[in-house]
Amino acid sequence: MRILKYIGGAIFLLVAVMVGRTVVLVPAGEAKTLKVANLDPSETNKIAANLAAAIRIKTVSFALDRAPDDAEFKAFHAFLETTYPAAHAVLNKEIISDYSLMYRWPAANANSSKKPVALLAHMDVVPVPETGLGNWTEAPFAGVIDAGGNIWGRGSVDNKGSVIALMETAERLAKAGFQPDRDIYFLFGHDEELGGDNGAAVMAKLLQERGVHFSWVLDEGSAIAVDIVPGLKSPLAAISLGEKGSVSLRFSAKAKGGHSSAPKSYTAASLAAKAGVAVMDNPYPYILDDNLAALLLAAAPELPFVRRLAVANLWLTRSVLEEKLAESQTMAAFMHTTTAFTMMKSGTKTNILPQYGEAVVNYRIHPRDTVASVVERATDLIANENVKVTRLGGREATNMSSVDGEGYRVIAETIREEFGDIPVVPTLTVQGTDSRHYDGVADGVYRFGPLVFGPEDLQRIHGTNEHIHKDAFARQVEFFEKLLRRAAG
Repeated sequence: MRILKYIGGAIFLLVAVMVGRTVVLVPAGEAKTLKVANLDPSETNKIAANLAAAIRIKTVSFALDRAPDDAEFKAFHAFLETTYPAAHAVLNKEIISDYSLMYRWPAANANSSKKPVALLAHMDVVPVPETGLGNWTEAPFAGVIDAGGNIWGRGSVDNKGSVIALMETAERLAKAGFQPDRDIYFLFGHDEELGGDNGAAVMAKLLQERGVHFSWVLDEGSAIAVDIVPGLKSPLAAISLGEKGSVSLRFSAKAKGGHSSAPKSYTAASLAAKAGVAVMDNPYPYILDDNLAALLLAAAPELPFVRRLAVANLWLTRSVLEEKLAESQTMAAFMHTTTAFTMMKSGTKTNILPQYGEAVVNYRIHPRDTVASVVERATDLIANENVKVTRLGGREATNMSSVDGEGYRVIAETIREEFGDIPVVPTLTVQGTDSRHYDGVADGVYRFGPLVFGPEDLQRIHGTNEHIHKDAFARQVEFFEKLLRRAAG
């Protein structure tokens, strides 16, 4: 009987502790909604037309061994000058590595003691595979604006749209007579989709050599999420403090050829394919780490009580939450190093045994892992001396910027001003951006785009039917104008 009392007391104490930790996370009441934008229809139509025209200029990054299309990129430069004359009257422009653009808006007071800030975007876009062309509602480079106000085309979201939104902002501010109290830089890379080594990396090095050091920089990376965090009904603005690394591994195999009528137990193709399947079938474990926990705790007041209870008591519920969160493809990407079997090459004819085969697997590396550890793990999983593992490039995950920095505060305040009193939380970007190259020239490097994304929207980035509504695009301009007035006004 005494044992039962002890057990009952322990259970009561456990429940009391869990509930006590939960009530500290005061519920926010009704789910937050996005603030309705007050947009001028004629201005919205005008800037939508400018984005549509920009989409028609095919600034495509195809491959590292293929030079940029000189005519297209220079046509885009000319388009910016023609379309934004007021901005170009106040900005100092430099062309870097033939195609990247570095703009500087000097402070009104040349002796300003405030550190400069920089806004980043990239003008290049990914190609559209021939096999997917037929699935586009509108041709990917036609720059069509449909009757519903959607602007169709490659780059409307990633990331030419941000270049145009920033130039629209500069044009609007210049016409209004805005005079910044600190230097503002607009840094537009031309090869972000290939890693940024000839664009952003060169600009960052040049700035460092000149002694330029930013208080903060802002680039693409995360956005306002809707229906992405399980159980969260309110929109959630996520500001990324860092980003994953990446590496691709090639698994190659050689074997004697011959006629397919007398095969061995394996071929070069099957060895390579088996290696790719081996790493795909053994993914990295899902871990709810401190960074993701910080995001969940910041969002907790918007969660129903049971989920809030789980978040408030991670010391007890962490493993259950890890399993639940991993059910979401988007959330899972934040929790581990991802593995994607993306390419396969082998064979010349159906009745010839291939003498060579290769599989390529792309990893997006969580900050707790490294390029070297990814290579070692893959080699151990394949465990076949007939398969050669070759590293193709590779970059480590970035440092994580501070939530206490000026940049995070200013971005968060502007989000709330433009989109309403929604939760703003720190996070990690799962894809690569140009901003990784600016770690050494800024106190803080942040990644946020003023866009609202649901699960289906994420599929259109680098995918089929990339488009944006004209109101959503106009709202980017509203956001960036508020941001610059707050940061440098």
